[in-house]
Amino acid sequence: MQVYTLKELEKILQSVASVNQMQAKDYLQALQDENLIRVEKMGSGNWYWCFTSDAKRSREKVMNGLQLEHDKLVELTAVIEREVAQEMSRHENDGDVDNESGTNKRKSLLEAQEELLKESAFLDKELALYCDNDPAEVKRKINEIQKLRNSALLWTDNIEALECFLAPFLGDRARLGEIMHAACGNEYVVGEGLQDL
Repeated sequence: MQVYTLKELEKILQSVASVNQMQAKDYLQALQDENLIRVEKMGSGNWYWCFTSDAKRSREKVMNGLQLEHDKLVELTAVIEREVAQEMSRHENDGDVDNESGTNKRKSLLEAQEELLKESAFLDKELALYCDNDPAEVKRKINEIQKLRNSALLWTDNIEALECFLAPFLGDRARLGEIMHAACGNEYVVGEGLQDL
């Protein structure tokens, strides 16, 4: 056992462990927290030391703990291997009976799956025929019609506003009717305006 002061350890750690003097105190604190060294305040300074028997005892304690854990795991592995062997032997004894019934059961399940897939495809086709009466589809179409109607009313208002805007500039109702008929096509009747929706 050797005893060192902080100043001595700062110099030793720099040469041995490449720990600079600024980090030496933190390094020593970490060693103290892990119970690898002991510290005692004597007078105005701290004295650091370590008993070799303490280090040996801590290593033995860790080794004993690891050995106990190893023994438990070996025992658990042996128990599991025995259970697996018992289960395998039980399956080998019952294997002939299970294989025949298992094969038959698998075939019947595959046939049932195939029938259900065919029925599902048939029902999907039948559902497609009735999609016009589907409540969700009807609601979607009603919403689409309402949007189109609102759009048509908006453009009707815009066209009528344009007609009112052009009337004073042209001064001739017949000329205005020709321009509107050229722009709107058959939807515009001269003298009456746009047809109702």
